[in-house]
Amino acid sequence: MTNFTMYTYELKRDLMNFSKKISTGLSKSDSKFLMDMMFGISVSGSTLISEISRSLKENIKLGYTIERLCNHLSSFDENNLIMNNYFDECRNHFGDKPIVLFDDSDISKIYGKKFEDLDDVIDGSNKEKSITPGYHVCEAVVLTKMEKQPISLYSKIYSCKSDNFISKNEYTMESIKTSEKVLGKRFIGVFDRGYDDNKIIDYMSKNNEFVIRMKDKRTFLFKGKKKNCYEEAIKRKGKIRMTLLFDDNEVREVYVSHTKVTLPYNKSDYELVMVYGLSEERPLILLTNLSIHSKEDVIKVVRLYFSRWRIEEYFRAKKQEYDFENMRVRTLKAMNNLNTILTIYLGYVGMLSEKIDRKLMTIKIIEASKSLRRKILVWLSQMARGIKEILKYCHTGIKEWQKIEKREKNKQMQLKL
Repeated sequence: MTNFTMYTYELKRDLMNFSKKISTGLSKSDSKFLMDMMFGISVSGSTLISEISRSLKENIKLGYTIERLCNHLSSFDENNLIMNNYFDECRNHFGDKPIVLFDDSDISKIYGKKFEDLDDVIDGSNKEKSITPGYHVCEAVVLTKMEKQPISLYSKIYSCKSDNFISKNEYTMESIKTSEKVLGKRFIGVFDRGYDDNKIIDYMSKNNEFVIRMKDKRTFLFKGKKKNCYEEAIKRKGKIRMTLLFDDNEVREVYVSHTKVTLPYNKSDYELVMVYGLSEERPLILLTNLSIHSKEDVIKVVRLYFSRWRIEEYFRAKKQEYDFENMRVRTLKAMNNLNTILTIYLGYVGMLSEKIDRKLMTIKIIEASKSLRRKILVWLSQMARGIKEILKYCHTGIKEWQKIEKREKNKQMQLKL
């Protein structure tokens, strides 16, 4: 790749302009702090404050930079204003009927001892699904209208051991209401089986459309008779054939059937969609309030659920490309502030990815990433590596982009004798 200096300058300028828009209404010190953090994360590809500080290339001792960023991170209280500015920048990238994906993740702190309110979490990155010290993360991402890239609307790190903790459902409902507020219109919510809960189903039924994967123990009224959904599913056979394409270019042929059911909890009617062929043992069971009148409607419901895999790719990019689990700040407030800044930065990357193959800068970023595969579904990881590769040619930080007030030295009064 040639002309690195030109692309470095253009990318730095674009990132700084985005940071200024997000900082509208903030104080000078907060705006400068946000700009430092955004640039540091993009260059270092890390959430470690020490790595971010090194990326700034300030002409002072590294310890002073680390101390300044840590102190500001712990006292940062402008999240609402920043997020509102961030949502204003993102809204043009959402479709007429957005798809919002809801899921939980975790931050594993195996060797952590001094972190605030360390909880017990199931390590999703571990094949054994072992229980380790850590934190829960509630996330909601919306897919862009063109490239279906995930952009986060809500992200919260919490511990069940905190004094102000109520329940996990409180964070789930907060993520749903935040999505409603940001989008300002009805959306389609996609949930995994961990969200098979009557309160969530009831709320979504009244306000939005949804697709939720059911647990095998869930019971419904089939033609007025109460029956277990799994026992009914294994008695049936899929009559609709369709193919699913996964991110690793794996193509699977599955069979689908559907039936009307009634939920005993609220006596409301829904559609139950059953997918066969993904596992030899168990069918996948989905509940939706979307209207089904044809074969195409059934296929749409199945594809909506499998779009949920994009939030898993979002989590993977967050952890692998930005070392999210390795953050060293100790308090939950500092963790959530750092998470907010990373969320905004990933939103910027997601909006850049929306212009893939249509903007020269994004083409050059993908080229710089030197990835093995040229066509994928979620571009976050490749974009992260490409941005880091281009910005590593920065010989200076971002001091020249910041308006730093230089005060004149105090002149001491002199008495001439």
